[in-house]
Amino acid sequence: MTIVAALFFVCSATARERWLFLGDSITQAGHYVDYVETWFLLNEEDAPEILGLGLSSETISGLSEPDHPYPRPYVHDRLDKVLERVKPDLVFACYGMNCAIYHPFSKERFNAYQRGVRKLVRKVQKAGAEVILLTPPPYAGRVKPKPGPSEGEPYGYKTPSPDYNEVLGRYADWILTWQGKKGVRAYSVREGIEAYMEKCYPKEPVHPNAFGHYLMAESLLEALGKESGSELLDTGVSTRDEDARWTELYQLVSQQRKAYDMALMNDIGHGNPGVMKRVKYSLAEGEAKAAELEKEIRALLDE
Repeated sequence: MTIVAALFFVCSATARERWLFLGDSITQAGHYVDYVETWFLLNEEDAPEILGLGLSSETISGLSEPDHPYPRPYVHDRLDKVLERVKPDLVFACYGMNCAIYHPFSKERFNAYQRGVRKLVRKVQKAGAEVILLTPPPYAGRVKPKPGPSEGEPYGYKTPSPDYNEVLGRYADWILTWQGKKGVRAYSVREGIEAYMEKCYPKEPVHPNAFGHYLMAESLLEALGKESGSELLDTGVSTRDEDARWTELYQLVSQQRKAYDMALMNDIGHGNPGVMKRVKYSLAEGEAKAAELEKEIRALLDE
C-alpha cells in the first residue's frame, strides 16, 4: 500500500481512492496485486491506494473438506471488520479455487458459493464501496495432475476431482453473469493463464507462479480499460524484466505489502493459524516499515 498518512486510514478531501483485494492464497501471494499497483504508480498521477488482504485457504462458500488440517477460513467471518477498518472505495474479490473444495460439481456446493458471493456484494455495497468480481484462475490439473481419491477416500486438496478445472469454469461463467448487474463489474482472469498453462504451473496445479500472476494482472488492467504498454498476453514475453525502474518499484511495493498488509490482516483477525504464525511484523512495526519503504517509493517516482 503506497501511502504515508493513509497508513492510519486518515481520510481527507483530497484522498485518493482506496482499493481492497480479497481472495484466497493466490491473492495472498499477491504478485498480481503488486503488478497492478506498480503499473498505476508509474502511469497515473492519482494512483489508488491498494491493500491486498487475501488469505490462504479461505473460501466464500463457507465449506471445508473433511481432511483439511483445520476448518477453512470463511471470508464472511472477517468481512465486516475488514470493511470497517479499511473503508475501501472499491473491492476486488477473487474466490473459487477452494470454494468447491476440490470435489466434482454439485448444486449444493455451487449454491453455497453463490450465496457467499451475493452476501459479499450486499455487504460491500452497504459499506459504500463498489465491487469487482474476478473469476477464479484455472486449476492446472492437465499440466500437473494429482491422483483422485482411492475407494473410500474423500475428495480434497490432496485428492482432487480430475475435472476440477471444469468445475471452476462453471463457477467462473456464473461470476461473469454479474457484469453490469446491480452495479457490479465482473472480469475474467482465466484466459491469459490458460494460453500459457505449462509456463504458469511448474510445480503444482493450484497456485500459478509469478508469470501467471503477471498474466492475471495484464488481464485485469485490460478489463479496466488501461493501455498497459505490454504485449504479454499476446506473446507470453514480458518486457518488464528489462525495465530496471519497473523492477525496483515492483520490489518495493511487494516489500511494503508483506510488511503492512499482512500485519493489518493479522491485527483484524482471520482464522488461519498458519498465517498467524508467519506474519513478520506487529501492526505498529508494519506501519513503521511501510513508511520507510514509502520514502523509497516516492524518491523513485520523483526521479
